[in-house]
Amino acid sequence: MLYDIVHFSDYLFAYPVAADKINVRIRVRSNVFSKVKVFFKNLYDHGPEIFEKEMKIILDDGVHALYEATLAVKERHFKYYFELRAGADVFAYTADGVMKNPAPRNYFYYPAVNACDIIAPPAWAEGEIIYQIWIDRFYDGDPLNNPPGVKMWGAPPDRGAYYGGDFAGIIKKLDYLRSLGAKILYLSPLFYSPSYHKYDVADYYKIEEIYGGEEGLKELVDAAHAKGMKIVLDCVFNHCSAENELFRDVIEKGASSPYRDWFYIYDFPVDASRCNYDTFAGAVPEMPRFNTANPEVIAYLTDVARYWTEKLDIDGWRLDVADEVASSFWREFRRKLKAVKPDILIFGEVWNHASKWMQGDQFDTVTNYKYRQWLIEFARGKIDALAFWRKICGNKMLYKTPSFNYLVNLIGSHDTARFRTTVADERIHYLALALTLTFEGMPLIYYGDEVGLEGDEDPDNRRAFPWEATGKEELEFIRAVCRFRESSPALKKGDMTLLAAGPRFLAFKRIHGTDAVVVAVNFGPAPEKFVFDFKEIQIGKLIEVDNCPAIGPYGFIIGS
Repeated sequence: MLYDIVHFSDYLFAYPVAADKINVRIRVRSNVFSKVKVFFKNLYDHGPEIFEKEMKIILDDGVHALYEATLAVKERHFKYYFELRAGADVFAYTADGVMKNPAPRNYFYYPAVNACDIIAPPAWAEGEIIYQIWIDRFYDGDPLNNPPGVKMWGAPPDRGAYYGGDFAGIIKKLDYLRSLGAKILYLSPLFYSPSYHKYDVADYYKIEEIYGGEEGLKELVDAAHAKGMKIVLDCVFNHCSAENELFRDVIEKGASSPYRDWFYIYDFPVDASRCNYDTFAGAVPEMPRFNTANPEVIAYLTDVARYWTEKLDIDGWRLDVADEVASSFWREFRRKLKAVKPDILIFGEVWNHASKWMQGDQFDTVTNYKYRQWLIEFARGKIDALAFWRKICGNKMLYKTPSFNYLVNLIGSHDTARFRTTVADERIHYLALALTLTFEGMPLIYYGDEVGLEGDEDPDNRRAFPWEATGKEELEFIRAVCRFRESSPALKKGDMTLLAAGPRFLAFKRIHGTDAVVVAVNFGPAPEKFVFDFKEIQIGKLIEVDNCPAIGPYGFIIGS
Protein backbone atom coordinates (compact mmCIF):
# COMPACT_ATOMS: atom_id res chain seq x y z
CA MET A 1 0.00 0.00 0.00
CA LEU A 2 1.23 3.51 -0.85
CA TYR A 3 1.02 5.75 2.21
CA ASP A 4 2.19 9.04 0.59
CA ILE A 5 4.72 9.86 3.34
CA VAL A 6 6.87 13.02 3.25
CA HIS A 7 9.67 14.06 5.61
CA PHE A 8 12.97 15.90 5.20
CA SER A 9 15.44 16.56 7.99
CA ASP A 10 15.43 20.32 7.38
CA TYR A 11 13.34 23.30 6.24
CA LEU A 12 9.66 22.83 7.20
CA PHE A 13 9.98 19.29 8.52
CA ALA A 14 12.76 19.62 11.10
CA TYR A 15 13.69 22.93 12.66
CA PRO A 16 14.90 24.23 16.04
CA VAL A 17 12.66 26.08 18.48
CA ALA A 18 15.22 26.25 21.31
CA ALA A 19 18.89 25.47 21.86
CA ASP A 20 18.11 21.84 22.72
CA LYS A 21 14.74 21.35 21.03
CA ILE A 22 13.62 20.70 17.49
CA ASN A 23 10.17 20.32 15.99
CA VAL A 24 9.84 17.40 13.62
CA ARG A 25 6.95 16.89 11.23
CA ILE A 26 5.78 14.15 8.96
CA ARG A 27 3.10 14.50 6.32
CA VAL A 28 0.95 11.49 5.51
CA ARG A 29 -2.28 10.70 3.72
CA SER A 30 -5.37 11.84 5.65
CA ASN A 31 -7.38 9.27 7.65
CA VAL A 32 -4.89 6.41 7.23
CA PHE A 33 -2.82 6.17 10.42
CA SER A 34 -4.21 5.58 13.90
CA LYS A 35 -0.92 6.44 15.62
CA VAL A 36 2.38 8.04 14.68
CA LYS A 37 5.45 8.06 16.95
CA VAL A 38 8.94 9.42 16.66
CA PHE A 39 11.94 7.63 18.19
CA PHE A 40 15.00 9.79 18.86
CA LYS A 41 18.33 10.09 20.65
CA ASN A 42 21.60 12.00 20.62
CA LEU A 43 23.39 11.73 17.31
CA TYR A 44 26.58 10.44 18.95
CA ASP A 45 24.88 8.08 21.40
CA HIS A 46 25.60 4.58 20.13
CA GLY A 47 23.92 2.74 23.01
CA PRO A 48 20.61 0.85 22.88
CA GLU A 49 18.51 3.42 24.80
CA ILE A 50 16.18 5.54 22.70
CA PHE A 51 13.39 7.98 23.55
CA GLU A 52 9.96 7.92 22.00
CA LYS A 53 7.14 10.43 21.68
CA GLU A 54 3.68 10.18 20.21
CA MET A 55 3.05 12.82 17.58
CA LYS A 56 -0.14 14.87 17.25
CA ILE A 57 -2.03 16.01 14.20
CA ILE A 58 -1.65 19.76 13.87
CA LEU A 59 -3.33 20.15 10.47
CA ASP A 60 -5.59 18.06 8.25
CA ASP A 61 -6.88 19.42 4.95
CA GLY A 62 -8.79 16.28 4.02
CA VAL A 63 -6.04 15.11 1.68
CA HIS A 64 -2.98 15.16 3.96
CA ALA A 65 -2.48 15.12 7.71
CA LEU A 66 0.49 16.85 9.26
CA TYR A 67 1.90 15.35 12.46
CA GLU A 68 4.32 17.20 14.72
CA ALA A 69 6.29 16.63 17.94
CA THR A 70 8.86 18.64 19.87
CA LEU A 71 11.99 16.63 20.69
CA ALA A 72 14.22 17.61 23.58
CA VAL A 73 17.57 16.20 24.69
CA LYS A 74 20.46 17.75 26.57
CA GLU A 75 22.68 17.92 23.51
CA ARG A 76 22.17 19.83 20.24
CA HIS A 77 22.47 16.80 17.97
CA PHE A 78 19.63 14.45 17.04
CA LYS A 79 18.92 11.31 15.11
CA TYR A 80 15.45 9.88 14.76
CA TYR A 81 12.94 7.77 12.83
CA PHE A 82 9.14 7.47 12.72
CA GLU A 83 6.85 4.57 13.59
CA LEU A 84 3.47 4.53 11.83
CA ARG A 85 0.47 2.32 12.57
CA ALA A 86 -2.29 1.66 10.03
CA GLY A 87 -4.61 -1.05 11.31
CA ALA A 88 -2.48 -4.11 11.99
CA ASP A 89 0.35 -2.75 9.86
CA VAL A 90 3.21 -1.19 11.84
CA PHE A 91 6.41 -0.01 10.17
CA ALA A 92 9.25 2.48 10.48
CA TYR A 93 9.88 5.41 8.16
CA THR A 94 13.55 6.34 7.92
CA ALA A 95 16.02 8.26 5.78
CA ASP A 96 16.23 5.07 3.72
CA GLY A 97 12.46 4.74 3.34
CA VAL A 98 9.98 2.25 4.83
CA MET A 99 11.33 -0.72 6.78
CA LYS A 100 10.47 -2.99 9.71
CA ASN A 101 13.61 -2.92 11.86
CA PRO A 102 15.68 0.23 11.32
CA ALA A 103 19.33 0.44 12.39
CA PRO A 104 21.05 3.69 13.42
CA ARG A 105 22.58 4.03 9.95
CA ASN A 106 19.02 4.36 8.61
CA TYR A 107 17.95 7.20 10.92
CA PHE A 108 17.34 10.78 9.92
CA TYR A 109 20.09 13.10 11.19
CA TYR A 110 19.79 16.64 12.52
CA PRO A 111 23.50 17.47 12.88
CA ALA A 112 23.33 20.53 15.14
CA VAL A 113 21.04 23.26 16.46
CA ASN A 114 22.50 26.70 15.74
CA ALA A 115 21.14 29.80 17.44
CA CYS A 116 20.68 31.67 14.16
CA ASP A 117 18.26 28.99 12.95
CA ILE A 118 15.88 29.19 15.90
CA ILE A 119 12.43 30.56 15.06
CA ALA A 120 11.71 33.23 17.66
CA PRO A 121 9.22 35.97 16.66
CA PRO A 122 8.64 38.66 19.32
CA ALA A 123 6.38 37.25 22.02
CA TRP A 124 4.54 40.55 22.55
CA ALA A 125 3.10 40.43 19.00
CA GLU A 126 1.64 36.92 18.99
CA GLY A 127 -2.01 36.97 18.01
CA GLU A 128 -2.39 40.72 18.55
CA ILE A 129 -4.69 42.96 16.52
CA ILE A 130 -3.01 45.27 13.99
CA TYR A 131 -4.72 48.50 12.94
CA GLN A 132 -3.49 49.96 9.65
CA ILE A 133 -3.70 53.76 9.45
CA TRP A 134 -3.47 55.83 6.29
CA ILE A 135 -2.20 58.92 8.10
CA ASP A 136 -3.55 61.62 5.80
CA ARG A 137 -7.05 60.07 5.74
CA PHE A 138 -7.50 59.12 9.41
CA TYR A 139 -8.02 62.31 11.44
CA ASP A 140 -6.86 65.94 11.24
CA GLY A 141 -5.64 66.77 14.72
CA ASP A 142 -3.68 69.93 13.85
CA PRO A 143 -4.95 72.02 10.89
CA LEU A 144 -1.91 74.30 11.21
CA ASN A 145 0.35 71.75 9.51
CA ASN A 146 -2.02 71.13 6.59
CA PRO A 147 -0.54 71.60 3.11
CA PRO A 148 -2.18 74.13 0.76
CA GLY A 149 -5.33 73.00 -1.01
CA VAL A 150 -6.43 70.21 1.35
CA LYS A 151 -9.69 68.59 0.37
CA MET A 152 -12.81 68.78 2.44
CA TRP A 153 -13.01 65.79 4.77
CA GLY A 154 -15.14 63.12 3.10
CA ALA A 155 -14.72 64.42 -0.44
CA PRO A 156 -14.06 61.67 -3.02
CA PRO A 157 -10.34 60.83 -3.08
CA ASP A 158 -8.04 61.26 -6.02
CA ARG A 159 -4.34 60.66 -6.58
CA GLY A 160 -2.38 63.60 -5.30
CA ALA A 161 -4.97 65.05 -2.91
CA TYR A 162 -4.36 65.70 0.78
CA TYR A 163 -6.99 65.76 3.53
CA GLY A 164 -4.95 66.88 6.54
CA GLY A 165 -4.65 63.76 8.68
CA ASP A 166 -1.62 63.76 10.94
CA PHE A 167 0.15 62.34 14.00
CA ALA A 168 -1.80 64.68 16.28
CA GLY A 169 -5.03 63.21 14.93
CA ILE A 170 -3.91 59.67 15.71
CA ILE A 171 -2.97 60.73 19.25
CA LYS A 172 -6.47 62.14 19.75
CA LYS A 173 -7.98 58.83 18.62
CA LEU A 174 -5.79 56.45 20.63
CA ASP A 175 -8.60 55.69 23.09
CA TYR A 176 -10.86 54.84 20.18
CA LEU A 177 -8.23 52.52 18.74
CA ARG A 178 -7.66 50.92 22.10
CA SER A 179 -11.42 50.24 22.35
CA LEU A 180 -10.99 48.01 19.28
CA GLY A 181 -8.32 45.97 21.06
CA ALA A 182 -5.65 47.27 18.69
CA LYS A 183 -2.22 46.78 20.20
CA ILE A 184 -0.21 47.47 17.04
CA LEU A 185 -0.61 50.64 14.98
CA TYR A 186 0.83 50.24 11.49
CA LEU A 187 1.29 53.68 9.90
CA SER A 188 1.42 54.50 6.20
CA PRO A 189 4.77 55.82 4.86
CA LEU A 190 5.86 59.04 6.49
CA PHE A 191 9.29 59.98 5.11
CA TYR A 192 9.62 63.06 2.91
CA SER A 193 8.32 62.34 -0.57
CA PRO A 194 6.92 64.26 -3.57
CA SER A 195 3.81 62.03 -3.72
CA TYR A 196 0.73 61.88 -1.52
CA HIS A 197 1.24 58.15 -0.86
CA LYS A 198 4.92 58.46 0.22
CA TYR A 199 6.01 55.14 -1.28
CA ASP A 200 8.71 57.02 -3.19
CA VAL A 201 11.09 58.36 -0.55
CA ALA A 202 13.09 61.47 -1.40
CA ASP A 203 14.80 61.72 2.01
CA TYR A 204 15.00 58.78 4.41
CA TYR A 205 16.20 61.05 7.20
CA LYS A 206 13.33 63.54 7.07
CA ILE A 207 9.80 62.93 8.38
CA GLU A 208 6.97 64.74 6.62
CA GLU A 209 6.18 68.08 8.27
CA ILE A 210 2.59 67.93 7.01
CA TYR A 211 2.10 65.00 9.38
CA GLY A 212 3.83 66.71 12.30
CA GLY A 213 7.48 66.05 11.58
CA GLU A 214 9.92 64.18 13.76
CA GLU A 215 8.67 65.83 16.95
CA GLY A 216 5.07 64.88 16.20
CA LEU A 217 6.01 61.28 15.50
CA LYS A 218 7.95 61.07 18.75
CA GLU A 219 4.91 62.37 20.62
CA LEU A 220 2.76 59.70 18.95
CA VAL A 221 5.19 56.90 19.80
CA ASP A 222 5.38 58.01 23.44
CA ALA A 223 1.59 58.41 23.73
CA ALA A 224 0.98 54.98 22.19
CA HIS A 225 3.53 53.34 24.47
CA ALA A 226 1.87 54.94 27.48
CA LYS A 227 -1.33 53.11 26.52
CA GLY A 228 0.40 49.77 25.94
CA MET A 229 0.37 50.08 22.13
CA LYS A 230 3.16 49.56 19.61
CA ILE A 231 4.11 51.58 16.52
CA VAL A 232 5.10 49.96 13.21
CA LEU A 233 6.44 52.13 10.39
CA ASP A 234 5.86 51.37 6.71
CA CYS A 235 8.90 51.94 4.52
CA VAL A 236 10.17 51.13 1.03
CA PHE A 237 13.71 49.85 0.58
CA ASN A 238 13.11 48.35 -2.85
CA HIS A 239 13.00 51.70 -4.62
CA CYS A 240 13.04 55.43 -3.93
CA SER A 241 11.92 58.68 -5.54
CA ALA A 242 13.62 59.92 -8.69
CA GLU A 243 14.04 63.13 -6.67
CA ASN A 244 16.15 61.33 -4.05
CA GLU A 245 19.62 62.94 -3.95
CA LEU A 246 21.25 59.54 -4.52
CA PHE A 247 19.49 59.07 -7.85
CA ARG A 248 19.82 62.76 -8.74
CA ASP A 249 23.59 62.34 -8.46
CA VAL A 250 23.46 59.49 -11.01
CA ILE A 251 21.38 61.64 -13.36
CA GLU A 252 23.82 64.55 -13.07
CA LYS A 253 27.15 62.69 -13.12
CA GLY A 254 26.28 59.61 -15.14
CA ALA A 255 28.82 56.80 -15.11
CA SER A 256 31.16 58.82 -12.85
CA SER A 257 28.61 58.95 -10.00
CA PRO A 258 29.67 56.98 -6.91
CA TYR A 259 26.06 55.77 -6.77
CA ARG A 260 25.88 54.38 -10.33
CA ASP A 261 25.87 50.79 -9.01
CA TRP A 262 23.28 51.58 -6.34
CA PHE A 263 20.65 51.31 -9.07
CA TYR A 264 20.03 49.14 -12.14
CA ILE A 265 21.12 51.47 -14.96
CA TYR A 266 20.89 50.04 -18.49
CA ASP A 267 22.93 52.73 -20.23
CA PHE A 268 24.05 56.34 -19.80
CA PRO A 269 22.98 59.09 -19.71
CA VAL A 270 20.04 58.33 -17.46
CA ASP A 271 16.88 59.48 -19.19
CA ALA A 272 13.49 59.36 -17.49
CA SER A 273 11.70 59.75 -20.82
CA ARG A 274 13.30 56.46 -21.99
CA CYS A 275 13.18 54.93 -18.51
CA ASN A 276 16.55 53.30 -19.16
CA TYR A 277 16.78 51.99 -15.62
CA ASP A 278 14.90 49.43 -13.57
CA THR A 279 11.96 50.74 -11.57
CA PHE A 280 9.13 49.65 -9.34
CA ALA A 281 6.63 47.67 -11.43
CA GLY A 282 9.00 47.76 -14.37
CA ALA A 283 8.10 51.08 -15.99
CA VAL A 284 7.53 53.78 -13.37
CA PRO A 285 10.30 56.35 -13.98
CA GLU A 286 9.43 58.20 -10.78
CA MET A 287 10.51 55.19 -8.70
CA PRO A 288 14.00 53.91 -9.58
CA ARG A 289 14.81 50.53 -8.05
CA PHE A 290 17.76 50.02 -5.71
CA ASN A 291 20.34 47.30 -6.29
CA THR A 292 19.68 45.77 -2.89
CA ALA A 293 22.42 43.17 -3.32
CA ASN A 294 25.03 45.95 -3.35
CA PRO A 295 26.80 45.99 0.06
CA GLU A 296 26.89 49.81 0.06
CA VAL A 297 23.13 49.98 -0.50
CA ILE A 298 22.58 47.38 2.21
CA ALA A 299 24.68 49.40 4.67
CA TYR A 300 22.99 52.73 3.83
CA LEU A 301 19.37 51.59 3.99
CA THR A 302 19.72 49.30 7.00
CA ASP A 303 21.37 52.20 8.82
CA VAL A 304 18.23 54.24 8.08
CA ALA A 305 16.05 51.70 9.88
CA ARG A 306 18.51 51.39 12.74
CA TYR A 307 18.70 55.18 13.13
CA TRP A 308 14.94 55.68 13.50
CA THR A 309 14.51 52.59 15.66
CA GLU A 310 17.09 53.89 18.12
CA LYS A 311 16.04 57.54 18.02
CA LEU A 312 12.27 57.11 18.32
CA ASP A 313 12.00 53.65 19.93
CA ILE A 314 10.08 52.23 16.96
CA ASP A 315 8.55 48.79 17.63
CA GLY A 316 8.46 47.38 14.12
CA TRP A 317 8.84 47.85 10.38
CA ARG A 318 6.40 46.90 7.64
CA LEU A 319 8.45 46.40 4.49
CA ASP A 320 6.92 47.26 1.14
CA VAL A 321 7.37 44.93 -1.90
CA ALA A 322 9.61 42.86 0.34
CA ASP A 323 9.72 39.89 -2.02
CA GLU A 324 11.58 41.94 -4.68
CA VAL A 325 14.44 42.82 -2.33
CA ALA A 326 17.58 40.66 -2.11
CA SER A 327 17.56 38.11 0.71
CA SER A 328 21.07 39.24 1.68
CA PHE A 329 19.59 42.67 2.36
CA TRP A 330 16.90 41.30 4.68
CA ARG A 331 19.35 39.12 6.59
CA GLU A 332 21.52 42.15 7.33
CA PHE A 333 18.42 44.24 8.07
CA ARG A 334 17.31 41.69 10.67
CA ARG A 335 20.78 41.33 12.18
CA LYS A 336 21.23 45.08 12.55
CA LEU A 337 17.77 45.83 13.98
CA LYS A 338 17.64 42.83 16.34
CA ALA A 339 21.00 43.99 17.75
CA VAL A 340 19.39 47.35 18.59
CA LYS A 341 16.02 46.00 19.75
CA PRO A 342 15.81 42.20 20.03
CA ASP A 343 12.00 42.12 20.13
CA ILE A 344 11.39 44.44 17.17
CA LEU A 345 8.75 43.16 14.73
CA ILE A 346 9.89 42.70 11.11
CA PHE A 347 6.83 42.50 8.87
CA GLY A 348 7.15 41.85 5.13
CA GLU A 349 4.67 42.49 2.34
CA VAL A 350 4.39 39.27 0.35
CA TRP A 351 1.32 38.44 -1.75
CA ASN A 352 1.89 34.73 -2.21
CA HIS A 353 3.45 31.85 -0.33
CA ALA A 354 6.16 33.34 1.91
CA SER A 355 7.90 30.60 3.88
CA LYS A 356 11.16 31.48 2.08
CA TRP A 357 11.32 34.63 4.20
CA MET A 358 10.05 32.97 7.40
CA GLN A 359 13.01 30.74 8.30
CA GLY A 360 14.13 32.82 11.28
CA ASP A 361 16.72 34.82 9.34
CA GLN A 362 14.54 37.47 7.63
CA PHE A 363 10.92 38.28 8.65
CA ASP A 364 8.87 37.61 11.76
CA THR A 365 5.60 37.86 9.87
CA VAL A 366 4.12 38.52 6.44
CA THR A 367 0.85 39.66 4.93
CA ASN A 368 -1.45 36.68 4.35
CA TYR A 369 -3.21 37.83 1.19
CA LYS A 370 -4.12 34.24 0.37
CA TYR A 371 -6.42 34.31 3.40
CA ARG A 372 -8.20 37.33 1.93
CA GLN A 373 -8.57 35.65 -1.46
CA TRP A 374 -10.11 32.49 -0.02
CA LEU A 375 -12.33 34.40 2.42
CA ILE A 376 -13.78 36.40 -0.48
CA GLU A 377 -14.43 33.17 -2.38
CA PHE A 378 -16.19 31.70 0.66
CA ALA A 379 -18.12 34.88 1.45
CA ARG A 380 -19.39 35.15 -2.15
CA GLY A 381 -20.35 31.47 -2.31
CA LYS A 382 -17.67 30.50 -4.84
CA ILE A 383 -16.37 27.78 -2.47
CA ASP A 384 -18.01 26.11 0.51
CA ALA A 385 -16.82 26.21 4.12
CA LEU A 386 -14.95 22.93 3.91
CA ALA A 387 -13.03 24.03 0.83
CA PHE A 388 -12.18 27.29 2.58
CA TRP A 389 -10.94 25.40 5.65
CA ARG A 390 -8.86 23.03 3.57
CA LYS A 391 -7.23 25.93 1.72
CA ILE A 392 -6.35 27.53 5.06
CA CYS A 393 -4.90 24.25 6.34
CA GLY A 394 -2.98 23.65 3.13
CA ASN A 395 -1.45 27.11 3.37
CA LYS A 396 -0.49 26.62 7.01
CA MET A 397 1.32 23.41 6.14
CA LEU A 398 3.78 25.64 4.30
CA TYR A 399 4.91 27.46 7.47
CA LYS A 400 6.73 26.42 10.59
CA THR A 401 4.51 26.13 13.67
CA PRO A 402 6.00 29.13 15.56
CA SER A 403 5.09 31.24 12.52
CA PHE A 404 1.44 30.15 12.29
CA ASN A 405 0.14 32.61 14.80
CA TYR A 406 2.06 35.52 13.32
CA LEU A 407 0.63 35.46 9.80
CA VAL A 408 -1.19 38.76 9.22
CA ASN A 409 -4.75 37.94 8.15
CA LEU A 410 -6.42 40.84 6.38
CA ILE A 411 -9.66 41.45 4.53
CA GLY A 412 -8.24 44.45 2.70
CA SER A 413 -5.52 47.05 2.53
CA HIS A 414 -4.50 50.21 0.69
CA ASP A 415 -3.61 47.96 -2.26
CA THR A 416 -6.99 46.27 -2.64
CA ALA A 417 -10.61 47.18 -3.08
CA ARG A 418 -12.46 47.42 0.23
CA PHE A 419 -13.95 44.12 1.38
CA ARG A 420 -17.30 45.84 1.94
CA THR A 421 -17.39 46.88 -1.73
CA THR A 422 -16.10 43.54 -2.99
CA VAL A 423 -18.81 41.45 -1.30
CA ALA A 424 -21.53 44.12 -1.71
CA ASP A 425 -23.32 43.02 1.46
CA GLU A 426 -22.82 44.73 4.81
CA ARG A 427 -23.90 41.64 6.77
CA ILE A 428 -21.27 39.50 5.02
CA HIS A 429 -18.64 42.20 5.56
CA TYR A 430 -19.09 42.22 9.32
CA LEU A 431 -19.23 38.43 9.54
CA ALA A 432 -15.98 38.18 7.60
CA LEU A 433 -14.28 40.75 9.84
CA ALA A 434 -15.51 38.99 12.98
CA LEU A 435 -14.29 35.64 11.63
CA THR A 436 -10.87 37.16 10.93
CA LEU A 437 -10.73 38.44 14.50
CA THR A 438 -11.19 34.89 15.81
CA PHE A 439 -8.84 33.07 13.45
CA GLU A 440 -5.33 31.93 14.24
CA GLY A 441 -2.89 34.66 13.28
CA MET A 442 -2.63 38.42 13.69
CA PRO A 443 -5.84 40.05 12.42
CA LEU A 444 -5.41 43.34 10.59
CA ILE A 445 -8.10 46.02 10.55
CA TYR A 446 -7.58 48.47 7.70
CA TYR A 447 -8.85 51.83 8.96
CA GLY A 448 -12.59 52.03 8.41
CA ASP A 449 -13.15 48.26 8.11
CA GLU A 450 -14.78 48.36 11.52
CA VAL A 451 -17.48 50.79 10.29
CA GLY A 452 -17.98 49.17 6.88
CA LEU A 453 -16.12 51.81 4.87
CA GLU A 454 -16.54 51.22 1.14
CA GLY A 455 -14.15 51.86 -1.71
CA ASP A 456 -13.00 50.40 -4.99
CA GLU A 457 -9.40 50.12 -6.16
CA ASP A 458 -6.83 52.89 -5.57
CA PRO A 459 -7.52 55.76 -4.97
CA ASP A 460 -11.08 54.98 -3.87
CA ASN A 461 -9.86 52.53 -1.20
CA ARG A 462 -8.19 55.44 0.61
CA ARG A 463 -11.22 57.53 1.55
CA ALA A 464 -11.24 59.80 4.58
CA PHE A 465 -12.39 58.04 7.74
CA PRO A 466 -16.16 58.61 8.27
CA TRP A 467 -16.16 59.48 11.96
CA GLU A 468 -19.92 59.98 11.90
CA ALA A 469 -20.23 56.19 11.36
CA THR A 470 -18.70 55.29 14.73
CA GLY A 471 -22.15 55.25 16.29
CA LYS A 472 -23.20 52.22 14.23
CA GLU A 473 -24.54 49.19 16.07
CA GLU A 474 -22.26 46.95 14.00
CA LEU A 475 -19.21 48.70 15.44
CA GLU A 476 -20.25 47.63 18.94
CA PHE A 477 -20.44 44.04 17.67
CA ILE A 478 -16.87 44.26 16.33
CA ARG A 479 -15.70 45.87 19.57
CA ALA A 480 -17.24 43.00 21.54
CA VAL A 481 -15.37 40.44 19.41
CA CYS A 482 -12.13 42.40 19.82
CA ARG A 483 -12.55 42.64 23.59
CA PHE A 484 -13.22 38.93 23.85
CA ARG A 485 -10.16 38.12 21.73
CA GLU A 486 -8.02 40.32 23.95
CA SER A 487 -9.16 38.49 27.10
CA SER A 488 -9.06 34.97 25.65
CA PRO A 489 -5.75 33.04 25.51
CA ALA A 490 -7.46 30.55 23.18
CA LEU A 491 -8.36 33.20 20.58
CA LYS A 492 -4.93 34.83 20.74
CA LYS A 493 -2.73 31.76 20.87
CA GLY A 494 -4.82 28.59 20.60
CA ASP A 495 -4.73 25.78 18.06
CA MET A 496 -7.67 25.47 15.66
CA THR A 497 -9.82 22.37 15.14
CA LEU A 498 -12.70 22.04 12.70
CA LEU A 499 -16.04 21.14 14.29
CA ALA A 500 -18.51 21.46 11.42
CA ALA A 501 -18.67 22.77 7.89
CA GLY A 502 -21.60 23.22 5.52
CA PRO A 503 -22.04 25.10 2.27
CA ARG A 504 -22.25 28.45 4.11
CA PHE A 505 -21.59 27.42 7.71
CA LEU A 506 -18.31 27.02 9.60
CA ALA A 507 -17.63 26.09 13.23
CA PHE A 508 -14.27 25.52 14.87
CA LYS A 509 -12.68 25.30 18.29
CA ARG A 510 -9.58 27.04 19.58
CA ILE A 511 -7.75 25.69 22.64
CA HIS A 512 -4.84 27.06 24.64
CA GLY A 513 -4.08 25.35 27.92
CA THR A 514 -7.33 25.21 29.90
CA ASP A 515 -9.04 27.89 27.80
CA ALA A 516 -11.34 26.67 25.01
CA VAL A 517 -13.50 28.73 22.67
CA VAL A 518 -15.99 27.69 19.99
CA VAL A 519 -16.66 30.00 17.03
CA ALA A 520 -19.54 29.49 14.59
CA VAL A 521 -20.44 31.65 11.61
CA ASN A 522 -23.32 31.35 9.14
CA PHE A 523 -22.84 33.20 5.86
CA GLY A 524 -26.16 31.92 4.51
CA PRO A 525 -29.79 33.12 4.59
CA ALA A 526 -31.08 29.94 6.25
CA PRO A 527 -30.56 28.78 9.87
CA GLU A 528 -27.99 26.05 10.53
CA LYS A 529 -28.50 23.37 13.18
CA PHE A 530 -25.46 22.79 15.31
CA VAL A 531 -24.70 20.92 18.54
CA PHE A 532 -22.65 23.33 20.58
CA ASP A 533 -20.22 21.91 23.12
CA PHE A 534 -19.73 24.94 25.31
CA LYS A 535 -21.30 26.01 28.57
CA GLU A 536 -21.92 29.68 27.88
CA ILE A 537 -22.49 31.88 24.84
CA GLN A 538 -20.33 34.99 25.03
CA ILE A 539 -21.33 36.73 21.79
CA GLY A 540 -24.40 36.10 19.63
CA LYS A 541 -27.43 33.92 20.30
CA LEU A 542 -28.95 30.59 19.40
CA ILE A 543 -32.36 30.02 17.89
CA GLU A 544 -34.39 26.81 17.81
CA VAL A 545 -35.22 24.88 14.66
CA ASP A 546 -37.20 21.61 14.91
CA ASN A 547 -36.44 21.47 18.64
CA CYS A 548 -32.70 21.69 17.93
CA PRO A 549 -30.32 24.57 18.65
CA ALA A 550 -29.32 26.48 15.55
CA ILE A 551 -27.42 29.54 14.45
CA GLY A 552 -29.61 32.02 12.63
CA PRO A 553 -29.19 33.47 9.15
CA TYR A 554 -26.02 35.57 8.94
CA GLY A 555 -25.37 34.65 12.56
CA PHE A 556 -22.14 34.69 14.54
CA ILE A 557 -21.54 33.00 17.88
CA ILE A 558 -18.62 32.77 20.29
CA GLY A 559 -19.02 30.33 23.15
CA SER A 560 -16.79 29.12 25.93
